[in-house]
Amino acid sequence: MEEARLQIAEDLTDLLEGELRVDNVTTAVYATDASLYEIKPLAVAFPKHTTDVATLARYASDNDVALIPRGAGTGLAGGCLGAGIVVDFSRHMNRLLSVDGDTVRVQPGITLAELNRTLRQHGRCFAPDPSNAAITTIGGMLGVDAAGSHAFRVGSTRDHVKSLQCVLMGGQVMELGCEQVPRSYAIRQPDAGFASSTDLPRHRDFVPPVRNESLPLTSLTPLLRKTDLVERLAALLAESTDLIKQHQPVLLRNSSGYMLRSVLNRGVQDQGVLNFPRLIAGSEGSLAMATEVLLHTMPLPEHRGMMVLMFASMDSALLAMQQLLILEPSACDLLDRRLLSLGRDSDSRFSDVVDPDAEAGLFVEFNGSSKAEIEQRIDNAESILSKTERQFVVTRKTCDIADVEFLWTLPGRVVSLLDSLKGTSRPLPFVEDIAVPPEEISGFLTLAQRTFQKHEVTATLYAHAASGQLHLRPMLPRPRPGHAEQLESIARDLYRHVKTVGGTISGEHGDGLSRTAFIRSMYGPLYRTFQQVKDIFDPQHLLNPDKIISNDGQLTVRHLRGAEAQPLPKTVDEQSPLLPILQLSWDGETAMDAAARCNGCGTCRTTSPTARMCPFFHEDGVEENSPRSKANLLRRLISGREPAEIVIDKAVQPVVESCFNCKQCVLECPSEVDIPHLMLEARAEHVAVQGLGKTDWLMSRFHTYARFASRFTMMANRMLRLGVSRSVLNRMLGIAEQRRLPRFASRPFMKSRRVQSEHNTADPTSSTPTIAYFVDYFANHHDPELAEAFVRILQHNGFRIYIPPDQKVSGMAMIAVADLAAAREVAETNVAELTELAREGYPIVCTEPSAALCLSQEYPLLLGTEDAQIVADHTFDAGTFLWQLHQDGKLKLDFDPVELTVAYHTPCHVKALGPDTGLCNLLELIPGVQVQRIEKGCSGMAGTFGLAAEHFEKSLAIGAELIQEMKTTHVNAGVTDCSSCRMQMEQQATIPTVHPLKIMAMAYGLMPELQAALKKRPWGYSMS
Repeated sequence: MEEARLQIAEDLTDLLEGELRVDNVTTAVYATDASLYEIKPLAVAFPKHTTDVATLARYASDNDVALIPRGAGTGLAGGCLGAGIVVDFSRHMNRLLSVDGDTVRVQPGITLAELNRTLRQHGRCFAPDPSNAAITTIGGMLGVDAAGSHAFRVGSTRDHVKSLQCVLMGGQVMELGCEQVPRSYAIRQPDAGFASSTDLPRHRDFVPPVRNESLPLTSLTPLLRKTDLVERLAALLAESTDLIKQHQPVLLRNSSGYMLRSVLNRGVQDQGVLNFPRLIAGSEGSLAMATEVLLHTMPLPEHRGMMVLMFASMDSALLAMQQLLILEPSACDLLDRRLLSLGRDSDSRFSDVVDPDAEAGLFVEFNGSSKAEIEQRIDNAESILSKTERQFVVTRKTCDIADVEFLWTLPGRVVSLLDSLKGTSRPLPFVEDIAVPPEEISGFLTLAQRTFQKHEVTATLYAHAASGQLHLRPMLPRPRPGHAEQLESIARDLYRHVKTVGGTISGEHGDGLSRTAFIRSMYGPLYRTFQQVKDIFDPQHLLNPDKIISNDGQLTVRHLRGAEAQPLPKTVDEQSPLLPILQLSWDGETAMDAAARCNGCGTCRTTSPTARMCPFFHEDGVEENSPRSKANLLRRLISGREPAEIVIDKAVQPVVESCFNCKQCVLECPSEVDIPHLMLEARAEHVAVQGLGKTDWLMSRFHTYARFASRFTMMANRMLRLGVSRSVLNRMLGIAEQRRLPRFASRPFMKSRRVQSEHNTADPTSSTPTIAYFVDYFANHHDPELAEAFVRILQHNGFRIYIPPDQKVSGMAMIAVADLAAAREVAETNVAELTELAREGYPIVCTEPSAALCLSQEYPLLLGTEDAQIVADHTFDAGTFLWQLHQDGKLKLDFDPVELTVAYHTPCHVKALGPDTGLCNLLELIPGVQVQRIEKGCSGMAGTFGLAAEHFEKSLAIGAELIQEMKTTHVNAGVTDCSSCRMQMEQQATIPTVHPLKIMAMAYGLMPELQAALKKRPWGYSMS
């Protein structure tokens, strides 16, 4: 295999304008998607344009190498996995090319959310709405004929495609739309079932045109001419008319097999017309690779309304759904009890939407020409149901579009939230895409329940009920290769019932590896026609092989992910230093479970302006840097599927360095995968073998230079302002010359009289409540006014403050660069200093969020001791501690007015510590203070990361939106809890950024000396 990879790289690298990667790291992270499967490819290509794709197709055809098209890689059936060359369209081919009236031309890698953000400016949208719109690409939607909740009204992707620019195996480029068929090839009446729409399920709002003229053909090779393709396909479909009518079910949703109904139609004067988009949509990239797509768009609905109903039983909900369909809702989704409960718990705003006692719920939407019409339709729906004996309650009725959009987030998120469930059994996606006629849902679910009982499993249910689309997920342990017979048995039994009721095994997720093995039995003699279609487009069977057409009867269980850890040593073996080791206090099984929790859903690929998930992916969009890729890389390493030598692969360096421990992936991941600690293990292993880089070593020990600088404050601060000195700092320490640095204080806080005083002692017998203050680096060396402000605020509120004199820096900078040996020494010192205080019940409070995070989340895994956990359990950041005091009614609110307008940035580590932005909330209680919350994502500073010259530009790129906001906002000052965020906020700003505690102290009237100083130096502006 290695020889084949090297040959591919040698042959193709100079032929592509895009990139080609064959290294173990890239191929490992592209071995998985959101399914249960993994197949490591030979190579991964990132084409920049159609010519690159044609080059790949020509090369693959000539060298008998498979091509596997891939979008966001969020498929649930393994449709974008294969052992050949994966072609990732999302990296470069992701542009909107043109908007022209009611059509839009796009490249396949553009996400649905990005497309619709642009179309919204034109008052239009691309109507299909799968739940992962922020991540899924148009190419991915095309591959599986994606639909969504509103499919009952607007149809699926294939209903909105006008034409496609396609590359076929061999390299031919064709624009395929609705093509005229020569009369001689229309052998039989070419209607294949419902050309006149008499038995075609009716999508109420959208009917695509029957005919369009295709764009000129550009053929790169003469292997297959467009006329040959049209003639051969028309002849096959005409010949197979009866088979299609008899064996392809008539359903609102069906993405199983190749859609042959209504592909060959009657045109003008009975001349045949081939609807290529209808066939290629849902073909999972196994017939052609679309490089440009011409799409129909629809006007945005001006009026939308929604009602949410809760039912005492699933049967009642199903019967109600069938009654409501006569009112032609635009959507009607059904959720079972488990999903409703997860949705309720995920957001407090759903507490009055979801009845905790409900067994099922319906989310029903109506469109109309006016608000009055929608209100009337909602009233009619309630009236119809009230005349029955079913037990239900309407928990929400609304005609506000924003409220409607919010309510749809519950069905959209609960499926992924299933993976946050604890325990060994998981909601597995392998029979999750069944579609049946809506009138058969109730009967089929009875049969499905018997099947699950037979196999002694339970299952969750989420359904686009109006379309008959059922998403069933049995709760089972993660399957292992060679131990997955139960999956196949459950699928086989369920699919027999599907066929009985005239349904399909895949409605909108495709067949992939999960279901391809069952297509032959589902379609009978029509399967032979599917094979012939494949032969026409791809006679070598090299385009996404084993999808839809396959001779592998064991495909469903053949390529399951490995999910077992190999025995791992806890120390480096001198004879074999590349053995994978674990340096944190968890065993291989625990680490493996953490990695295996990632289901590949792709939430971490979002680039939504409101999300912070992974600043690195948000900025560069590189799959290898996405959190899910990191989890899968570690899972493969721990399971032994990747050689230990991967830690010294040069390709692993940018991956391990694309995590600076901001913790946002943990917060926003539906499965709560602990990516930061997994990456810490990966980086620590890399450091153990390769050593710590000079810049990382120097930056993580910045506190040691500060001790020296504090002795010569005047000289040190002068050097920070001189260009020559900054150049020396760059060469010696690696500090970016352009980075504005904080000045050093004339005396570190830990050297102040307050700390050195004989009164600074812990006294467990004192009746006065006491807290231990962990100062950390920045407040000690650069901003002792902050430390003093915090102390005085707590004293004002009746607390006694003890400042442990032998405390060190938290060590977060060392942990971030995986210098765990040094970090462990610091942690041991601090834990020894703080343990007895914690045992006495003293809260340990930090004014630096990163320090609080380090003590509470990093020390336990770093040391693995009882003392470390005790310290962690008693650690708080200042914002959380003071806000809790306020909520308990114990915080004094005797603030003086402070006329000030500030812009507050929430640090990533504040978000990681809890849901409340305590200090920001408290600022809003001060009379006269006007707070504008700015949500512009991660600052990009990340402790010492943004100090380093080698990271400076990346730091600015990540924090660009925040920096721009601070340059243009009309406020007196920026405000944030975090010292490193403060540096980034002041980097290009003309206004200062201050700590909220200083404003609180001034409002309390506690720091007159600070107020006097501010008249000379407004708001503590101390950056060089």
